[in-house]
Amino acid sequence: MKNTFSKWPGAWERHLIRRHSHPHYFGSGTKTTEQDLIEAKARDQQELAQFHSSLQTIVDRTTELNEESSANTIMALKKDLEICHDTAFGLAADLSDQKAAIAALNDVITTAMRRTLRDKDEPNHLRLIQNESKRISQLSRLQYPIVCDLLRSISPIPKGELTAALLSESEAAYITALEVMSRNDKEYLAKRIDTIIDSLNFEKYISKAIRKRDLLRKNLPDLPINNEEPAMS
Repeated sequence: MKNTFSKWPGAWERHLIRRHSHPHYFGSGTKTTEQDLIEAKARDQQELAQFHSSLQTIVDRTTELNEESSANTIMALKKDLEICHDTAFGLAADLSDQKAAIAALNDVITTAMRRTLRDKDEPNHLRLIQNESKRISQLSRLQYPIVCDLLRSISPIPKGELTAALLSESEAAYITALEVMSRNDKEYLAKRIDTIIDSLNFEKYISKAIRKRDLLRKNLPDLPINNEEPAMS
């Protein structure tokens, strides 16, 4: 089945690839079937189509902006554009051109927003500038597909496979993922990671998992660490 994976997998197929490529972390009960792959690809294509539809709607709304447009109207449009832009990073296609177009639209909207707020609402104008700075950090994190998958409203990663998914990532991606995870998810990771380490048979996998466990403890030193198996949700 390895050769049937897509060149540009979406979120649902991407998680199947993790399971297929790193069975030592996921265990023997997670074998992926051809039907799983067909369904994942179909779901990814549906999300891609929804993205294109949403982007076209935003383009149409942007062309309607004028000097009379209210701050609330522009801010709502900007928020929707950012959601659309973030979504583009994790979809089943090379969307470089679309992301560039979205960035250009964002420049238009941000310029309009700054002009409106500067004239009428200086506190919110300053807040807008601060938010733009935060966006830079957010966009750098989205270069890692695992982060895209974790931030989705509906993640393709089941709770019970979260730890295995993170262990299958590069160290850089893992560290970045920790930055966007909630404390509850980090606590869950801490409880599960030792269980997975105990199940591994090869030293290279054990050492990599131990390294990630150590990075987790360094990331949040007061995190309670124990080996009890948490209830699966």
